[in-house]
Parts: sequence; C-alpha cells; structure tokens
Amino acid sequence: MTGRDPFWALVPVRALTDGKRRLSPFLGPDERALLVRSMLEDGLDALRRCAAIDTVAVITGDADAAEVAAEYGAVVLPESPAGGLNPSLEGARAWLLSSCPRAHVLMMPADLPGVTPAELEATVLADGADVVLARSTDGGTNAMVLRPIASLPFTFGPDSCRRHAEAARASGRSVAVVDSPGLALDLDHPADLAAYLRRGGASRTLGLLHRLRIPDRLAVGAAP
Repeated sequence: MTGRDPFWALVPVRALTDGKRRLSPFLGPDERALLVRSMLEDGLDALRRCAAIDTVAVITGDADAAEVAAEYGAVVLPESPAGGLNPSLEGARAWLLSSCPRAHVLMMPADLPGVTPAELEATVLADGADVVLARSTDGGTNAMVLRPIASLPFTFGPDSCRRHAEAARASGRSVAVVDSPGLALDLDHPADLAAYLRRGGASRTLGLLHRLRIPDRLAVGAAP
C-alpha cells in the first residue's frame, strides 16, 4: 500500500439459504445454497488474487457466509438493520470512512463467478476515473469503483448503471463505464446458467453446475 491510498473491496451477500430463488425451476433449496456458496468462493478467490485490492470485506448477516469470508481472509461487516443492499452498503461506507477515510472502494456482488483477477485489475484501474461502473447485461451495475469512497450514493437496482453514471457526472466526477464479460454476467435466471456454461473454463461454480447435471436439466427444461 506504500505510495497510494488503500483499496478495499466490498462484497454484499445474503444468507446462503435465501438466494437465487428465480432459479428454483432448476435448483432445489439445498442446491441453490451450494450455488451461492460456490459463487462467493469464486469471487473471493478472484479478489484475493487481484494485486490492486488490499482488503476484502464481506457484508452479511449470515453465519455461513461469514465463515466462508473468514476462510478467505476477508473482514466481515454487518448488514444494515434496515435490510436491503443499498442501506447495507451505506453502513459499510460509514464504517470505512470512520476507520480508513482515505480508502478507495470496489463494490462487487457475490454472484459473479466468471470474473478473473485480470478483469478486476483492469476495472479497478480503468482510466483512473473517479467512478468506474461495470455494466450488467440488463443495464444494472455489477461492480462499482469509487475514488474516493464518498464519491457517489449507492442506488443499486434496475437501470442503475445509467443512474449511477448520471449522478456521478452531475456531481462533477469523472466516469468510466466498462463492459467486461466476467463482470457482466450474474446468475439470476436459467438463461444466465446456460450462458455461463457456454463460456466454459474452470471454477468452483462450473464444477458444481456440472455435478448437478444442470446442462441436462436446461436441455429438457427439467426441475430438480
């Protein structure tokens, strides 16, 4: 960290047993929990191997997710008592501002198993912009870099990439919007599973999907 301000990554994650309900036609409850865990592990592994990131923090109220975070050397921060993604991120920001006010931050959700350290490095360093936004396939924001951490409010949700970019420019911040394959594809729908499987490669999540015979299930539209 010598010669530069520290860079933190914030990874919000819900309870492992409460995620990815839109995949219920193809995955049972226990299988969805395994999927959420494997995606979290893939994401934390990529962040741990990204040289630009100094510290990773997982924002969660789930004991199992906190256990995974500890296995990867991540700090665990609590969810907001109000619930929801944006309040939890704002709570993490407030904690960081009090403990490490010069920090920059990368926000990345826990359902991007295809992201690589090289992609993260390129996104974190993209153009040196104050705000870097990685656009999802549906126009949301799948990653956000803030230099410094107080640059922009968190307003994640539908169409949030455009909204974040407009708010940043209105405040006089420089903005870079990037389209990065590993950051664009989150696994929310059966079509996302199919797209991820077509990419191939090697990851915990891909291995799990093959063990669960998801390619066969997708081919016939079969429920678990």
